[in-house]
Amino acid sequence: MQVSLDFVCRSINGRIIEGNDSHIITGVTTDSRKVEAGMLFIALLGEKCDGHDFVRAALAKGARAAVVSRVTDATFWSGEDKTLILVDDTLQALQALAASYRRCFDIPVIAVTGSVGKTTIKDLVALYLSSTWKTLKTQGNYNNDIGLPLTLLQLDESYQVAVVEMGMGALGEIQRLAAIARPQFALISNVEPVHLETLGSLENIARAKCEVLSEISEDGFALINGDNKLLIETAREYSCRKYTFGCNGDCDFQAANCTVSNAGMKIDIRWHNQLETLFFPLPARRLALNIVAAAALAHLLGIEMDSIKDSLLDYKPSGNRLNIISLENGGAVINDTYNANQLSMAAALETSRELAGSGKYAAVLGDMFELGSLETEAHLNVGQIAYTSGVDLLITVGKLAQNIAQGALEAGMNPMQVHHFPTKAEALEYLQTRVDNQWTLLFKASRGMELETLVDELFARGCLVRK
Repeated sequence: MQVSLDFVCRSINGRIIEGNDSHIITGVTTDSRKVEAGMLFIALLGEKCDGHDFVRAALAKGARAAVVSRVTDATFWSGEDKTLILVDDTLQALQALAASYRRCFDIPVIAVTGSVGKTTIKDLVALYLSSTWKTLKTQGNYNNDIGLPLTLLQLDESYQVAVVEMGMGALGEIQRLAAIARPQFALISNVEPVHLETLGSLENIARAKCEVLSEISEDGFALINGDNKLLIETAREYSCRKYTFGCNGDCDFQAANCTVSNAGMKIDIRWHNQLETLFFPLPARRLALNIVAAAALAHLLGIEMDSIKDSLLDYKPSGNRLNIISLENGGAVINDTYNANQLSMAAALETSRELAGSGKYAAVLGDMFELGSLETEAHLNVGQIAYTSGVDLLITVGKLAQNIAQGALEAGMNPMQVHHFPTKAEALEYLQTRVDNQWTLLFKASRGMELETLVDELFARGCLVRK
């Protein structure tokens, strides 16, 4: 990144209160710990801390300038030449700067959104496109009002395409993100009962996800889940060109068959009377439709199917998403703790059972958040699914997860196989005496539970040993 402070000020309607606009900025951050020489530090007001408290530290570490929304005696810098820029709202300034900077690059931007699976699809699309073009993609959970602008601000002249993930918790958020990113292409994975606590209904979720379609240009297109009638109906309100993927025969790209083994799975994809078989090196049936969706989008963008096949062999899960760790004596840990809802819980339980084969299989499941009125029902349903998926040992953690245990018992699971613990500490004490390296262990809960700490502790204490 190489932009002048003059460009920054014009983009964010900022007023310089110290220094001048002659400096060149080489990067942007909102985290003073990540400051490097030449960067612009933007002081955001967060729920837990206020970036204005770290302005002086950021400047001392090498930031060339800082954007602030209020000024105190402690904010000003009296040392070497630095610049302070005053704005009304620093978050809006970050977004305005990203929108202005994105317009400096005439490259395709692909937006990926949906209730479930968007991160996996984003990673797969980027993987496929990287075989031909240098590709920028959203890292980690940078899919919100802060993360998406920071992703776009990483663009430079070497990138040929960008794949950005868009999350949301309310109506209007994806519209705002799309206006910043201005995508030519979009993929909507699905519409499921996630974020019901804030959105209230599936219809509102569908409307929120389809907001991205308002920014798709005439020469662009959207790829949407053709199995979801509500999504199809909502998308009809937008005039952009559309293609569909799904399992039913009416979809433009059909996931025709999926065969799973311990080595991975073969997925047949059919379109325009053509049939190809993709091999995915993980036995994760729940990802089959995501793989087809990403392959369809890449193919529509001009990537050859043979190249897609080759790229797929190199897929590695990102973060704590289906991270499979092989153990001594034949067991495995499936760390899928990034997030959870009823649909993803069911899929993870199914995948873990397939991976365990005839071996011992335990599921450690925690609270699922943001389910609104479906909160109790969803947890009870997950318990029933745990029973029917053949879990040998069910450990539930947290206040809400008690209903998972209850659902399993009501479905007929032996009470000796079900154990509930209010806290992670209590669950850890039980697990370290109960499981060993012969077990296949699934860990899954909503992000706020931070259930991955159980995985870390079991390895740190030597209860589990990597192969």
